[in-house]
Amino acid sequence: MILGGAEEIGANSCYLNLDGTGLLIDAGLHPRDRAERALPWLEGLDDRPSDAVVITHAHTDHVGGLPYVLRKLPHVRTVMSHATRDLTHDVLHNCAKLLKSDVTRWFPKEALDYYKRDVIEMIRHGFEAVPYNEPWVIRGFNGMSDVSVRLHPAGHILGSASVHLSCNGMSILHTGDIQFDHQAMIAKAATPREHVDCLITEATNAFSDRPNDYAQESKRLAQFVNTVTNANGSVLIPSFALGKTQEILRTLYTLMRKGSIPQLPIYTGGLGVKISKVYDQHCYTEPMRTPGFEVSDIPQERIRFDQLFTADYMRKPSIVVASSGMVNKGTTSYALATAWLQKPNFGIAVIGYQDPETPGHALLHSGVDRPFDFGGRTMKRSCLIDRFRFSAHASLEGLLGLIMDVRPSTLCIVHGEPEACDHLALCVKERLPNTRIIIPRLGRSYVIEQGSTVARMGSA
Repeated sequence: MILGGAEEIGANSCYLNLDGTGLLIDAGLHPRDRAERALPWLEGLDDRPSDAVVITHAHTDHVGGLPYVLRKLPHVRTVMSHATRDLTHDVLHNCAKLLKSDVTRWFPKEALDYYKRDVIEMIRHGFEAVPYNEPWVIRGFNGMSDVSVRLHPAGHILGSASVHLSCNGMSILHTGDIQFDHQAMIAKAATPREHVDCLITEATNAFSDRPNDYAQESKRLAQFVNTVTNANGSVLIPSFALGKTQEILRTLYTLMRKGSIPQLPIYTGGLGVKISKVYDQHCYTEPMRTPGFEVSDIPQERIRFDQLFTADYMRKPSIVVASSGMVNKGTTSYALATAWLQKPNFGIAVIGYQDPETPGHALLHSGVDRPFDFGGRTMKRSCLIDRFRFSAHASLEGLLGLIMDVRPSTLCIVHGEPEACDHLALCVKERLPNTRIIIPRLGRSYVIEQGSTVARMGSA
């Protein structure tokens, strides 16, 4: 049963009943919805067994609902990679800020008790961290057979993992968010390519057949930076604190060392700085492109909020990497963008996905000197804007490569907009006509069988 993330990138959570043992994979907070879909739909579990929660990675849409889940299911084991466990400290506190005032209409106050600062600190001590590639076993109170669980590096962000489950001869692989191409910081996924009975895969980029081409996008970014700074302007890069910030910093540092762009001051701040410290703590133990390289090796200036509009980057060519990635109102990137818009020689480089309802999307699709709604304010844009694709998700080609290698008897497609899920399903049907393909609906149960073993996505 999909409790969130069915035909959308939402409060991602998948429930599996394996021979009486109940597992949730992920417990997310919806990136924008603050109504009934903000958190996993736990009402759908009814009296079904729940024994463990496995977290694939620390992005908000996969871990941000965990305190809510643990408030409802305090008895479950909570398991994740070592790096993901360390990232949850800052991520969950940030989620608590996001939920302070805007979901109480849909969720009773007591259901959100575990988002209090002291409670978050307490429940984190109960999170179990396990190494990649090493099996651990769980059998629930009602379980009839052992369930063997292994985490494999997923190449998405620090600590990201795919989850491989084995129970009484049946094998299930949940990709989580996965990337089969090397990024600037994180090495590509190392997922086993052996046959599985059921593959549950993300479909974020499946609507487009465009491959990930980081080298070409880096060249384009260098051209953009040079155009702006040669005009004595500065570049603003709105960026997600976890993953995108560290990747873009390494990209900029590499471009400077190669001489592709000048040696410019780089300004960073906020949650991204805290996250970068966790990256540095795991620079030898996680699958990195360059083991031992630390984000702190990159010279950086701090964004000071008391000098937000008077700092040197307003007068001297610089690069400012600021959250949030979607330029949401009330964030540093939104505040700075309001100043950038008025400067013809400045530039904004958009490097991440922009939800259609966000100010970042409106900014990206704005015209020069034409009024547009920017987070409730009518603004005109004079600065340059361009979009660059540094996706941390697998391309359609990468997803199809995995699917063809593991040749699942059943394929479940999640974590993608409807057109992405449909397109991936069509591509697979053409290649593997005998594979059962499911695009799950929120809260609906599905049964998967292999010999005498039955796995249930939601059924009792």
